[in-house]
Amino acid sequence: MSAVSVLPDADSWQHNRLDLTKLQVVVNQLWAMRHPGQPAPQLQNYADFQALVPSMQSADYALLARQSLANHHEVPLCIGGTSGTTGQSKLVLTRTNTPGSRPSELDIQLITELRIAGALNPGDVVANLFMVGLFSILHHGFNRILEACYCSVIPLASLDPAKQQAQLAFMQQCGVNVLVGTPGTLIQVAHAVRESGISLPISRILFTGERMGAAKAAVLRQIFPGVRIIGCYGLSECGFVALEQPDGRYLVRDNAFFVERAPNGRLLITSLDPSLPTPVVRYDSGDQLELCHVGAMTFLHGIDRADNAFNFIGNLIELKTVRQLVAAGLQQTDALVEVQLSTDVAGRDELLVRVLTDNFSHYARETQSVNDAVLQQLLGHAEIKEALDKQAGTVRVELLPAAAATLSGRNKHQSIIDLR
Repeated sequence: MSAVSVLPDADSWQHNRLDLTKLQVVVNQLWAMRHPGQPAPQLQNYADFQALVPSMQSADYALLARQSLANHHEVPLCIGGTSGTTGQSKLVLTRTNTPGSRPSELDIQLITELRIAGALNPGDVVANLFMVGLFSILHHGFNRILEACYCSVIPLASLDPAKQQAQLAFMQQCGVNVLVGTPGTLIQVAHAVRESGISLPISRILFTGERMGAAKAAVLRQIFPGVRIIGCYGLSECGFVALEQPDGRYLVRDNAFFVERAPNGRLLITSLDPSLPTPVVRYDSGDQLELCHVGAMTFLHGIDRADNAFNFIGNLIELKTVRQLVAAGLQQTDALVEVQLSTDVAGRDELLVRVLTDNFSHYARETQSVNDAVLQQLLGHAEIKEALDKQAGTVRVELLPAAAATLSGRNKHQSIIDLR
């Protein structure tokens, strides 16, 4: 089959450029694992792909990953796991760089794209803040990327509250000018820098793992003036799918991934990397977004979790809705919030919305009025009002500094904390 590249069909599904030759290779691999001895369907167009290849859910991937590990024999692997932030952690397997081996063509292209974008440059000194432990492979994987970009690396992982002054002084001494990590960890480091009085000339910040949002970005820009913040959108299961551009949209790596947006807004991802131990084909990312095209390029924007909702007295409420309501109360475009759910002694649901903001100098004299404004926005929302009308719960608002954000064991911001 010769390589065919076509732009999206005019239907309710959307996708980026389709290379049937690459797609056929990964479908063949998937079929060999799922249906041993059966020939894979031959794809002539996108309609065939949709009709013949079912979407892959989290449980499907987990089963394939266990099968890949059982069949790996003498092939060396780096064995890790997904974060488990929104579900049970799953096996993630990547090939190791054995002596004499070279990176795959797709890995080389990723390094080239990062270099061209000016995200990582030779001579940069980068503090890697991604979590070490809990079987995380992101820290190790990012180290490999940094090394390939000719950067120097400080594998910090996280600050020790008892030793952070010394750690920051060490980073200053080494000339750290780039930070990489999750937004939650980056916020903590930024606050530690401000409290320490130590100056770090941070020119770029790369993040992944969760939504950044305007509120978090504003904190980082306040503490590191002039910093450029770059998002790397991807999944632990298959790597970086898209890189953030100066306008905030994410440019899809067409050569490495085939992405589809379902009519409900959910993103399905297919990795075109034949060296992945576990094939990732039409994998439901759990994210919802918008997809647009500029010429032959495909961009993602408005990325958010599709399943970030909580049940409050029988009503399902989206976290995105809470953010919007709080932002309206603060008269901002975005808000950093946590939702904490608990039960009182009478068995009623208690909803605490923790608003994380560093604008206390602005709000200091009017904290109560700001609290009331936010609460009024929340209580005026139909789903929350309906829940409260049942007289089976309460809603409270608490203003806290951004540094008080609750982080998971993988240093991701825990936006929904259910203690019930």
